[in-house]
Amino acid sequence: MRIEWTHVDKWVGTDKEPKGRDRSRRQRRWGLLDFTVTLREGITVVLGPESSGKSTLLQVTSTVSVPDDGRITYEWEKQSYVWSRRTAAMGEASSVESLRRRIGYVPQYRRLQMDLLLEESLVELALYHRVSHPKRRAVETVARWGLAAYRRHPLGELPAPVASRYLMASSLVGDPVLWIVDEPADGLDDWGYRLFLAELNRRRGQGITLIATNDLALAEEADYLLLMESGSCRRIGQRKLLTSSVPDGTVASWYQTMQTFSARKTTYKK
Repeated sequence: MRIEWTHVDKWVGTDKEPKGRDRSRRQRRWGLLDFTVTLREGITVVLGPESSGKSTLLQVTSTVSVPDDGRITYEWEKQSYVWSRRTAAMGEASSVESLRRRIGYVPQYRRLQMDLLLEESLVELALYHRVSHPKRRAVETVARWGLAAYRRHPLGELPAPVASRYLMASSLVGDPVLWIVDEPADGLDDWGYRLFLAELNRRRGQGITLIATNDLALAEEADYLLLMESGSCRRIGQRKLLTSSVPDGTVASWYQTMQTFSARKTTYKK
């Protein structure tokens, strides 16, 4: 079981010419630049300064966004998939949909503006992912994530913490092989965050989990750390091995040490 990014490039921003006093500034930049990494089963936490490419990496890997160059290869359950600009342009719908059914993705910006009722939406997702007994899966998901009081509420009317919990829950309906979460703490209340940590531990050793976060305490849960800078991988390895190079053995100290030798620095939560 693995994911391999091979020379992946991705521009982010807009092609429109800036106006007024910002006319001289370029609005496009590299989100990913010659990104080449291989990941295997386990929990990988992605760290890096603002605009280092963390969210871009997750968007491209989830197939929400298309690479401008390079390819991503997914291998699991004796199957292999490729996501690239060529694949997207060829419209290989069956292959792409099969891949997407095995991915659960929670974006950083979580907005719901739909009239669909919460439980009904989970049933539809279970059907899409070809889950046996979709109604039962929806009921189990509602119970696990504490959503029973809102099961008949339209998604667009959910309170923000409940909406964040729903998005976490909905990303797991299909038992994804690859679970991708961007800034999991954003929008979650304490209860929701505890449920997220419980799910993280439940999935340990069951597929690939990819998390982008600024929370270095959460990064202690990782099997692997991936440090990004300017759209490229600066360092990757087992968390225990990387943090053994600092006296207290914490991710926070290791990250600060790495930033000492970096041109770009950021302050993370400890």
